Amino acid sequence: MTRSAASKKTFVLERGQQRAGRLLLAPAMAMLTLTILVPLALAAGLSLTEYNLFEPPRFVGLDNYRKLFTDPIFYQAIGNTLYFALGQVLIGVVVAFGVAMLFNHKLVLGGTMRTIVYLPQAMSYVTVALLWTFLYDPFIGPINIALRAAGIDTIYFLTSTELAMPAIMAMSLWRNLGYFMIILLAGLKAVPEEMIEAAHLDGAGWWCRLRHVIIPQMLNPLFFVTVTWFMGGLQMFTQAYVMTQGGPVNSTRTIVYQMYEASFTRLDIGTGCAIAVLLFLVVMAVALPVRYAGELRERRTRNG
Repeated sequence: MTRSAASKKTFVLERGQQRAGRLLLAPAMAMLTLTILVPLALAAGLSLTEYNLFEPPRFVGLDNYRKLFTDPIFYQAIGNTLYFALGQVLIGVVVAFGVAMLFNHKLVLGGTMRTIVYLPQAMSYVTVALLWTFLYDPFIGPINIALRAAGIDTIYFLTSTELAMPAIMAMSLWRNLGYFMIILLAGLKAVPEEMIEAAHLDGAGWWCRLRHVIIPQMLNPLFFVTVTWFMGGLQMFTQAYVMTQGGPVNSTRTIVYQMYEASFTRLDIGTGCAIAVLLFLVVMAVALPVRYAGELRERRTRNG
């Protein structure tokens, strides 16, 4: 076979593979278009209108966005959302990593304990929120009963502007801890034992081994957990809706709660869509640089 004939055959084969690849991708791309791209385009379009479901949309341009950026409650919702997301991540990653480190050692009933820690992840947010609402109850809640038995005054967790958001954060941490702990535990299992043993033989203490051996090997899992947890925190809604209805005095009102109230309580679909578009832009502003940074770090790792 001549070189030109071989090149032609290779070209035909590559084109056939590309065509097959497109056909295999077509169902996924169609689903992506129908479930994400089309709703996003509709939301962007409706955000420029005044629409209440009963009358045809009326184009108002950027009025919905101007209304949001002059609304102090919207800024409060942004602050609450960032407070929840950052607080949950800063505390949660440390706690999840510590629990993963604990379970990385051989423990008595370690498998059972891991199951117990992971179990809340199998429960819906509504179920967990109702459970913790009962636990926080100032009159019949087990937490306050125990506090009164210890001589401590009743604490009104969900009706205090200072304590309501930390109380929701504690519940969310309890619910999500098991999932992220499993991810970090898998990363710890992948750290070469030889490296840890070599550092130990060289006289490195526990903190030195953790800082210079374990954590550098855990950067990718820690990076994934931090970003995923933070982006999930930006979308917090169910906890506030079930436990506090955004109160007291809007102290637990989040961006998604604001979007829900605008769209389904006031039937201001245009404003609700405007909030959804802004939230999408915020999430993308976090996700794209993070993805680029991850790819850059991966490239540098491969290049040595």
